[in-house]
Amino acid sequence: MKRKHQLCPVKPLGFTLIELMIAVAIVGVLAAIAIPAFGNYLTRARITEAVNYAQSCKTGVIEYHTTQGRLPDNTDEANCQTMQTDNVEKVEVLNGVISVTLRNGANSALPGVLQNKVITLQPLSASEAVATDSDRILSWHCGIANATSNGQNVWDYIPASCRQTPK
Repeated sequence: MKRKHQLCPVKPLGFTLIELMIAVAIVGVLAAIAIPAFGNYLTRARITEAVNYAQSCKTGVIEYHTTQGRLPDNTDEANCQTMQTDNVEKVEVLNGVISVTLRNGANSALPGVLQNKVITLQPLSASEAVATDSDRILSWHCGIANATSNGQNVWDYIPASCRQTPK
């Protein structure tokens, strides 16, 4: 018995226009969410680099305090490097307090709300007060002054360990 040849509908090859439009819409929504989140991530990474740069000066402050019996008066006494980076304008030590000034200007990769801000690391004594020459340094207080700039809050960009106001 011979079979009759049946006409089958031809299935189209490729994608329909509606399928392509849905795919483009999904990619657009993902990009709208991911691009700002990635920008915030990069900013937080840049600020963390500045904080870590200041962390290296803590060793110099502690060594000087231990050997000399007093807090270092300046950056040289603390043996702290002062080179600039894309995010850090300068690092200074004054009476044991480490100050990191963030970069300012057109060449800065930081958003305007963070430019020229100062992150401070202050040595603390046993009573959680700012350490003096006669105190033993037991911990550090990390913070940023003027956390609001032009109505914008900078706390979202600052590492959690540094979200304090200076003492």
